[in-house]
Amino acid sequence: MKEKMQHIKRLIDDEIDKRLQNDNPLIEALYKSAAYSAAGGKRIRAIFVFFTGELFDVPEERLIQPACAIELIHAASLIMDDLPYMDDSQLRRGKPANHVVFGQDVALLASIGLISEGMQLVLSDENLTPEERLKVGQVLSASFGFNGLAAGQFVDLKIKDKHVNFEIIEFINQKKTAALFSAAGKIAAIIGHADEKQTKAIQDFSDDIGFAFQIVDDMLDMIGEEKVVGKNLEHDRMNFVKLVGMEEAKKYLQEYHQKAEKALNIFGERAAGLRELSEYLIQRVR
Repeated sequence: MKEKMQHIKRLIDDEIDKRLQNDNPLIEALYKSAAYSAAGGKRIRAIFVFFTGELFDVPEERLIQPACAIELIHAASLIMDDLPYMDDSQLRRGKPANHVVFGQDVALLASIGLISEGMQLVLSDENLTPEERLKVGQVLSASFGFNGLAAGQFVDLKIKDKHVNFEIIEFINQKKTAALFSAAGKIAAIIGHADEKQTKAIQDFSDDIGFAFQIVDDMLDMIGEEKVVGKNLEHDRMNFVKLVGMEEAKKYLQEYHQKAEKALNIFGERAAGLRELSEYLIQRVR
């Protein structure tokens, strides 16, 4: 599996590098800022697109640009997450956060540019039919809107500690983290022409594994090493582990992982790759 993941990562890295080239000196710093945050990372969401696409025998070339679009939008969300008036983080992916290097103004404009580039990647993708481009574009735009990243970040910022409960943490995690996992699964299902039951199964799997992934992140925020995790630790106010405790968080992690695995049952052995990926996503705290 690791070789397959590395292959996908190289495909995505190369495509993103091509998309963020610029020959206009007036906006050189803007492109550098965007490329700085779009580079690196594990490319988990893009890998998720490819592994889901395998269920429906989708050729690689039909997945590359949608997967890149997911990663560009993810990079944009990280830039905004780290801003001083958001989560106020100084470190991301093991290096100084974008605004620390380029300033808050440039960082914000770069994040807007990355979202726009992600949408353009999909809407101009000649490997997709016009109908597929429209449907994928709709999923992507919803992922960062009022029912996605924007909503999760807003609640994360505005709900005071004394009002935090399980439902609020669940909402934040579903919108901030699971939203892009969900989008990745939906996009692959659209391109693979999944039927209604298959699409529902992928949706359920994506939502549950996305939530499990965030629980792992929250655990690492409490017990991980900064140089390994790559960001400032014990920095997230809305931390699931702080709410329920480490032992209870482990129970929830197991529960959501099992729910995710169960959702794949309708695919039988064809889902072996996705099951292996889901195990990889949670093994970081084992």
